[in-house]
Amino acid sequence: MNLQQLQQQIKNKALANFYVVTGNEDILIYRAQQAFRQLIQLADRDMNYSQFDLINQALDDVINDAMSMPFFGDRRVVVVQNPEFLTAKGKISVQNQEQLVKLLEKPIAENIVVFFINDLKIDKRKKITKTLLKYAENIELPALNESQSRQAITQELQQRAYKIDQDALQELILRTNAHYTAMKNELPKLIAYATHTKNISLEAVTILVPKTLTATIFDLVDAVMTRQPKKSLLIYRDLLQNGEPALRINAVLTGQFRLLLQIAGLKGTEQDMSKELGIHPYRIKLARQMLKKYLLSSLRDSYLGMVDIEVKLKSTNQEPALLFERFILKNTL
Repeated sequence: MNLQQLQQQIKNKALANFYVVTGNEDILIYRAQQAFRQLIQLADRDMNYSQFDLINQALDDVINDAMSMPFFGDRRVVVVQNPEFLTAKGKISVQNQEQLVKLLEKPIAENIVVFFINDLKIDKRKKITKTLLKYAENIELPALNESQSRQAITQELQQRAYKIDQDALQELILRTNAHYTAMKNELPKLIAYATHTKNISLEAVTILVPKTLTATIFDLVDAVMTRQPKKSLLIYRDLLQNGEPALRINAVLTGQFRLLLQIAGLKGTEQDMSKELGIHPYRIKLARQMLKKYLLSSLRDSYLGMVDIEVKLKSTNQEPALLFERFILKNTL
C-alpha cells in the first residue's frame, strides 16, 4: 500500500486496526503521520490521539493506550515510533508479547495503532514481528527515484506558478543526490529568491543550495581518479574549511571507493542494486556513469590507499589531513 491508497481508505472509511509504515523518504513519512493525526478532530486529540517513541517510552504504555476505548469520540489513534523490539537486538518481555499478540488477534474495533518502522532492520523471524506483519496493513514509502523526484518538484512549482530551468533542476538533483525530501527542503529559499521572475535559474541553485557531503565526495573521487591534484586538494580543503572533520571525510571517501567496486561487480537494474546495497538509486546511476571512465585496477589501488590511511589513523598519531594530502598527490601525479 502507498500513501494514495491510504488516503483512499480514509475517504472510504475503510481503515484497518493496525498499520506498519516502512520507508526512508522523510516527507512521505511525515505526510503519513499527518494523515493519521487528522483522523482525530483537533478538539479530541488530547484524549484520543497518542504518540509514543519507544526509545524513551515504555511499550506498556502503548499497549494500555491501544486497549483503551476512545474517550467521548468515535476513534482512538495510537502512533508508535522506533519499535526496536521488532529488531534482532530489541527485547520484549513475555508479558508484553502476550498482551500485544492478544491485542493484534482481538483489537478494539474503534482503535487504530500505527507502527512507524521507517528503515529499522526488523527481524521477520521473531514471533512478535511475524504476528504484527500478519495482522497489519503495510504502507511502503520508499525513496523516490530521480524521475519521480524531478516530476514531483516540477509539479509543486507549477502549482505555485513557478518554473525552473532544466539546467537548474539538474543541478538541484546533483547537489541533493536526487533525494526528494532534500530537494523539497531547498524550495522555500529558491522560491523566495525568484519572487519577481517566478523562474528558478541555475545561478540561484548554485548560490543557494549547498552540496551534500556525499555529492561533494563524488566530485572528489572523480578528481582523484581522473588525476587532477589541484582540484582534489581544493575540494578536500574546502570540506575542512566548512567544518567537516578529516576522519569523517576519510570514512565517507573510503565508503565511496568501496561502493564503486561493489557496483562494478554487480549486474541488474539500478533499482535492483539499490535494494541490494540499501542506497538511493541515483547514487547507483552516478556510480555507473563514473565507472565508465575508470580503470578497475586504479580504483582498487585507490581503495587500498584509503584503507591504509584508516590503519595509520588508528595505529599512529599522524595528522589525518597530511595523510590524506599525501594520498591525493600519490594517486594524481
